[in-house]
Amino acid sequence: MAGQVSFLLEPAYDILIEDADGRHLWLACLEDLVIARQRLSALAAQHPGTRLVLREHKTRAILAETDGY
Repeated sequence: MAGQVSFLLEPAYDILIEDADGRHLWLACLEDLVIARQRLSALAAQHPGTRLVLREHKTRAILAETDGY
């Protein structure tokens, strides 16, 4: 009898909001870069004037940022 294999997909991209003190607070984790960029745009529209950061989960490299404080 074959055992069950569970594939847990690790989120590859984080979307963070930067507070007034410059700390990054987590908003979302996504697996696909195209969807992550779309979600960043949607969140930026909901939070005008706030800096949002799209970053690669493992390396923490910043892939995109929005303008804001």
